[in-house]
Amino acid sequence: MIELILAVALGFALTYAGTPYAMRYLMDSGIYGKDQQKHDKPKIPSSGGVVVFFGFMISVTFYLGALSFTSPGNTMIPELLAALASVSIISLIGFIDDIHIDIEEYAAEELGMKKADDKETNKETDQGRKFFFMDILPEKDSEVHRKGLDQLPKMLFVLPAVFPLMAVRAGSWTMHFPIIGTVNWGLIYPFVLLPLGLLFVSNVVNMLAGTNGLSGAMSAVAAFFLGLFTFINGSVEASIIAFSLFGALLAFLRYNFYPASILPGDSMTYLAGAALFSTIVIGDVEKFGVFIFIPWLIEFILKLRSGFNAHSWGIIQENGKLEPQYEKTYSLTHPLMRRGLTEKQITLTLAGTETLICITGIILFSTVL
Repeated sequence: MIELILAVALGFALTYAGTPYAMRYLMDSGIYGKDQQKHDKPKIPSSGGVVVFFGFMISVTFYLGALSFTSPGNTMIPELLAALASVSIISLIGFIDDIHIDIEEYAAEELGMKKADDKETNKETDQGRKFFFMDILPEKDSEVHRKGLDQLPKMLFVLPAVFPLMAVRAGSWTMHFPIIGTVNWGLIYPFVLLPLGLLFVSNVVNMLAGTNGLSGAMSAVAAFFLGLFTFINGSVEASIIAFSLFGALLAFLRYNFYPASILPGDSMTYLAGAALFSTIVIGDVEKFGVFIFIPWLIEFILKLRSGFNAHSWGIIQENGKLEPQYEKTYSLTHPLMRRGLTEKQITLTLAGTETLICITGIILFSTVL
């Protein structure tokens, strides 16, 4: 127990102390975005998931190191290493997605340059594309042009992250359903259900965002109650994953909560999704995991209605309240905007809703299981 507390505290402290340094480093490196729901749309550093990852990693590895001295040969070490490897792969993909920009638009909008027509120059750059940077353009208030990875390669890159969990045979290959009874999935579980589950969870956490602190707060609530539930049910290896994520996210929210001074980026949402999924699988708490993911499941359905083209964030009004960009509802944030809630109130409302869902889940499944 003392090892768990020390590990989470260490991850919290590292994230809390390291985020200001990460903010300066990211800004100096040109990794930043615009806070769209502020009147002046300030540029603030993005990809804050990098520092969250280091906090999470230190928590888990410290716990592993402590186990090697206090409990040599402990059987939970392989599963923790598998979870750490899976989360590391996902986080790397998220970071690559964060830093992928459209260089031509970036040069035009951020550096004040424009690309000349082929007639104006015959010079070619090292990339083999014809550029002639001419006529410094006037500065304009524009977004940072980040393209991100295309959906297909992003999906393919995520899939190898499931291999570490497959290697330790994480999860339950049999599941009991109320009417059907017990179903033995066999090889369908590791080769179909695990990859699809990881792919879904890592992406769906990224969908429910758009207000300062929303993705971080929702993930932190889910991580805390997953850690509590798995600990109660005797799965310490799963609880350390969840509590390590909770500690790092709690420290990060000090800077990401309204008004945010750093944005999470896909590196954080992907990391959170992978860590939550690893907790669910290693702790064998799939039913509880599905239950507490109700808000994200609803968000997925709403985003599906828009063809995954709608944004969760709104348009700020003079009074500080937000208005949705669409007449229809494509996100859980949209009806709250129509009720006149501010950005901070939207984050607190959804995080509070997730808290109630998690408490209900603990009561329900602790009774049933």
